[in-house]
Amino acid sequence: MIAFSLASSHLLHYDNYSHWELIVKFLFVEGRIPGASDTIITFTSYPLASSLFVYYVADIVGFSSGTLLLGQFFLLFSCMYALFAVIRHRRIILTSALLCLVITVFNIFNIAIRMDNLLVDFLLPMVTLTGISGLISYQKNYWKMIIHGSLFFITLSLIKNSGIFFSLIVWSLLVFYLFRYCKKWKHRLLNILNSLVILGISCLPIILWNKHVKDTFSLSKHEVSVSAYETLFGEKGHAIIELIIHRFIDKSFSFSTLAFQGIIEINLILLISFLVIHFVVKRKNSLLSILVFTDLMIIFYYVGMLMMFLLSMPTQEALNLAGMNRYASSIVILAWGILGISLAREIDLSLFEQNIQKRNYKSFKNVSTKKIYQFSSLSIIFLSTLLALSEANGINYNNLNYSKTDPGLFSKITGDVMTPNNKKYLVVTTSKTNVADFYTAFVGKFYLFSPHVNAMENFVMSFSSFKKLLNQYDYVVILQKYYTFNLMIRRLYHHSVTPGIYKVSTLENKMSKK
Repeated sequence: MIAFSLASSHLLHYDNYSHWELIVKFLFVEGRIPGASDTIITFTSYPLASSLFVYYVADIVGFSSGTLLLGQFFLLFSCMYALFAVIRHRRIILTSALLCLVITVFNIFNIAIRMDNLLVDFLLPMVTLTGISGLISYQKNYWKMIIHGSLFFITLSLIKNSGIFFSLIVWSLLVFYLFRYCKKWKHRLLNILNSLVILGISCLPIILWNKHVKDTFSLSKHEVSVSAYETLFGEKGHAIIELIIHRFIDKSFSFSTLAFQGIIEINLILLISFLVIHFVVKRKNSLLSILVFTDLMIIFYYVGMLMMFLLSMPTQEALNLAGMNRYASSIVILAWGILGISLAREIDLSLFEQNIQKRNYKSFKNVSTKKIYQFSSLSIIFLSTLLALSEANGINYNNLNYSKTDPGLFSKITGDVMTPNNKKYLVVTTSKTNVADFYTAFVGKFYLFSPHVNAMENFVMSFSSFKKLLNQYDYVVILQKYYTFNLMIRRLYHHSVTPGIYKVSTLENKMSKK
């Protein structure tokens, strides 16, 4: 259902046009990774793992927004499907339904990202959960654990620079299972040594990527290097650093934020579940340990997020805590996934019949527990379906409003230019906000496939200044009817213009559309 919605969807989020969709388009057109001369790509330090996968899908199927979104969804859905590897007995509907519910709950905390874009903030926790579920499934097979853990460490670190944090979570679980795999201490120590060797080998791809970035680009936005961090940190004075920290703490502990609500809910569910299983079912369980691990993971992530604002983000963006809701949602989704995996396994271990071979429709303690099982399963499936419908409807709603957005207007007026060029474009728009945050300019760079695209909404100036401004560009793109711009054209050249793309050299004659 969601796949069908995505197939007819369009990309809207800012970061698709500043990087994620743009890099896939570059790979599709050029058939190579960008170099120093390809100035249209701004975030040159970002690794290309997920972008390359989406590119290969587009290379086989064809380039379109729907195709790219389906390519990303293939990755996401494979991660969702892999979560069910942790279930000991597939015929127990309750545990499968519970995981379905958790997967659909992801969409609540994924609202700042959604699935109808190519951002990796949802992909990172999903791939991490896949790594965790695989290690749980392979915990009795030494070599499968090592191979699986290594591959996921490499994959996560190559999706995005911040993926190194998520890859360390997978690696820490691998160390835990390797330590527990053998009972003799000398074998345990040997396994820990092996895990350190695995870590070193698994770090090689991201080290090589960072070397490539350093060797290829003299300056790269969000580059992972001490000198880059020192430069950005040095721009912030003591007062600004204190203000950033103060704003970060306020937002982190604000009940109005979805992420903090999710963290509170996770703690309550794990704590209540632990108490019920311990005192009612009377069985020892690991939920309290998982609660402590999850909270520590969230704390370390938030500290890392604060360091990112202080060290690797420009001052104004850091003061605005740019993207914090999106970044925080990643760790909350991961925590919800860990909760779902843990509960599914603990519920299975708490069932009356533990011998899987003997389980059937009669394997209940009494009729009352069977009714609880049945009604719980049906209720969870019903709620999961509603949440999935809600996500699909949200995607469809965005599609209905696409024609009024900047990407929709560019798509209609200029089309999607697939040939790189260095032509200079002036984009005329009525949206002051989209000009101020460079959204219109980034969308224009993507559709016009040129690094020289500027957007303006203020044309209150003298006629000579207006004419001088126009002569700096090769083309003018008018997105909406704009009274001030049209008045200036009419006064200078005695004719009016409508939304479209125009060649500046024809202005002194009657302006004609390209």
